[in-house]
Order: sequence, then C-alpha cells, then structure tokens
Amino acid sequence: MGRAFVAKLAREGARNPEALAAWIGRRKWGRKAFARLAKAGRDEAEEQRRVMDRVRPGGRLAGDLTGISDRDLGRALSALSTDEGARVAAELDRRDVAARIPGARTDLIGESDEALGRRLGTADAAEAAAIEAEMDRRQMVAEVFPGGSLAGDLTAVDEGALGRALAYARPDEAQRIAAEMDRRHPPQPLPTATGDALADRQAMDEILGSSPDGWAYLDEDPPEDRFAGLSSTERWIAEREEEAAAARGAYTRTQVRDMYTAHVYTQLLDAEQATNGNLLTREAHARGVDPISLFTGPSHVAYARATEELKRWWEGHPRVTLAEYEEQVLGQRSAAGERARKARSDQQNRL
Repeated sequence: MGRAFVAKLAREGARNPEALAAWIGRRKWGRKAFARLAKAGRDEAEEQRRVMDRVRPGGRLAGDLTGISDRDLGRALSALSTDEGARVAAELDRRDVAARIPGARTDLIGESDEALGRRLGTADAAEAAAIEAEMDRRQMVAEVFPGGSLAGDLTAVDEGALGRALAYARPDEAQRIAAEMDRRHPPQPLPTATGDALADRQAMDEILGSSPDGWAYLDEDPPEDRFAGLSSTERWIAEREEEAAAARGAYTRTQVRDMYTAHVYTQLLDAEQATNGNLLTREAHARGVDPISLFTGPSHVAYARATEELKRWWEGHPRVTLAEYEEQVLGQRSAAGERARKARSDQQNRL
C-alpha cells in the first residue's frame, strides 16, 4: 500500500468515516497496512483540527482571513456554514483580482502569513520587496474590508488605500468609495460674475486651465515691423512666440468645446464596440448613469463606475479631459491638464 494511497484514504475517511469503514470491512488487511492507515487517519484528523483552529478559532470564523493560505481555506470550506463559506469565497475572489494585476506574484498571494515570514528570512532584496508589497496589500484589504465587507466609516481610511480598494469592491461598495472621494474633493465653485469682461474672462481661464499670454494679437493695426531693433536671435524668439500665440487664437473656446464633444462621442462609440457595450457597472447602470459621463467626469468617479473591460480598454485609449484636449489643440500646457494627467495616472496605478 503506497504512502500516497494511504494519505488519500485518510483524507476521504476524515470526510466520510462510515464509507471508509464499510470499504475497509470488505477487504483483508495485514497488520502493518492497517497500522499505517490508522496513523495516517490520526495525522489527517490532527491536521484538520489545526486548520479549523486557524480558520475558525473558538468556533467562530476568523475576522481577518487575509493571512490564511489558500490550502487551509479550501480544506476548511466543507466544515463551514453557508455565511462563513460566502466570506471565504469573497476573500478568495479578492485574491483572484490581485493575481490579475500586472506584475502580481501569484506564488505569494495564496501563501499564509507564516509562510511569507519564513521566505522573508532568506529572501534577497527583490524577493523581500515583493513579499512586503503582498503584506501591504493584505493590510489594505483588512483595513478597508474588515470582516469581509466594506468598512462602515471610510472617513479615516487613507486615500491611497481607498483607490487601491476599488479593484476589490462590489458595485455598491465602489459607489460608496466614489462618494467618499467626492466628499473629500468637492468641485470648485464657479466665481461670481463681476461685470468686468476682462476680469471675468481671466477668472474663467484660471478655472479651465488656459490663459492667453496677452491680447496684442487682436490689434487691428499692428506696426509695420513689430520686431524693429531686435537682434537676429531676439527676432527669431519673438517670431516663434507670435506663431504660438496665433495657434492659440486659431480656435474660439466654443469651437474647442465642440471639437472635444465630437472626440468624446467617438471614444464612446469605439469603447462600446470594443467592450460589446459593457461600459457601466451594474450598480451604475441601475442608477441610470449616462455612459458619456465615464469619458468626461473626474477620473476617480469614472473608474468607480466603469467595468473591468472598459478600464482595460482605457489602458490603450486613455480618457482625455477638456483641459488636456485644449492643450493638444492650442499647443499650451496648463495646470488643469497636469492635474488631469496625474488623476488618471493615480487611478491606473491602483488597478
């Protein structure tokens, strides 16, 4: 009787001792074979008790499952209640999400905390960094999803942790995270019109992130030689600046907005075709969210409402805000464009 066969019998016997006893009764056993089977059965029972003490200490499912190995969670499933099994399944689902993140170390995600600690003791610098990153992920999951569900109070949760948690959240949980982000970053109120056209235009330019260098290009009667008295180098610089100003004045703000609207609808149509129309999460769809808002709203809200298929499509076809589009058309960088790029990068890094 091989060792692997004995171990298999022991495992099956732990699950269904009556069936094993009936099977044994129909066979002739030597003393040594019976002793080996009995020892394997005792070892299996002891291992199962160890697993249950880890997964269900004191008869109740552990509050934090992140440090328990895939193997132990799988062994314990048959002995858990329906609700407990659902919590274990949710933890395993989160691990599946983590395993799909680019660069994920799948060999670490399913290990126990104790096993990671042992590996850390002999790890080189690169391996140690990977282990520490996995431990940090577990800490984030335990903090944001205590007991397997999204924390009731998110006000004290670090913003970076909330962003990373979006990948693990159910649609209703993602909506709560998005609402908390909106609370922390309310939209900037529009300024009150003063009646001074220049002052009002300047205030609006500051909000939209684009401002002309001056109004000289509107002069209807420019001098015959605007660069008289300049050296050749100074003249070259002045001419380049004039060309840049002309490019910025080539389109009115209304024209730029119309061009942006056309660009957004093109992106929407391309994304619908690429994802078979699967753009909104079920929760966002149930709330009647307009899919066009996924391409024009703030990044953190858009990513909370977007499906995984759309997020993957955005990796190759980035969302472009109005501020970024103005930069492309007018050829001038802006603070609003920089903020939009940083927000998009932050969301992509959290996936």
